Amino acid sequence: MKIDIYDNFFSEEIHKEVYNSLINSNQWSFTGGDFPNRFWHIDGLEQNQYFRSYLFKIICDKLDEDINKSFDVKRIYCNGQTACQSGVPHADDGDITLLYYPPLKWKVENGGALFFFEDEEIIKTVSYKPNRAVIFPANIVHYADAPNRFVTDLRISLAYKFLYKHN
Repeated sequence: MKIDIYDNFFSEEIHKEVYNSLINSNQWSFTGGDFPNRFWHIDGLEQNQYFRSYLFKIICDKLDEDINKSFDVKRIYCNGQTACQSGVPHADDGDITLLYYPPLKWKVENGGALFFFEDEEIIKTVSYKPNRAVIFPANIVHYADAPNRFVTDLRISLAYKFLYKHN
């Protein structure tokens, strides 16, 4: 199982663009997750050329791979969690997941870590850190912890779901 972590994933300018476009979006709805673990969500970003073409090309360049030849983009969406809105352990759809953390500032004591599981044991914890990307096989069970109860900011994660191309 390979979990890759990239800090300072985008340039500072693009990092700010991504954050501002998401935090100021009028597409936020309370439709993420399943009852009783609802959270904020923006769906359908694969239809947005900024995310589907512009950022995807930068992701391919950053990873020094031609992801476009190996993968199809299945979905792109954004999750937002406020205090006490913890996720639940789950595997993702698709083959590979890239999670990107766009906030401009965040303290580790605010919480929001990402936990990975194997046989109901936590095997890896990844801190929620601005401008960090985490890439992992979609079948790894994981969940995002909520920000702690004193945090008023939104914990945002931008998710790219990739499918292997079958030649």
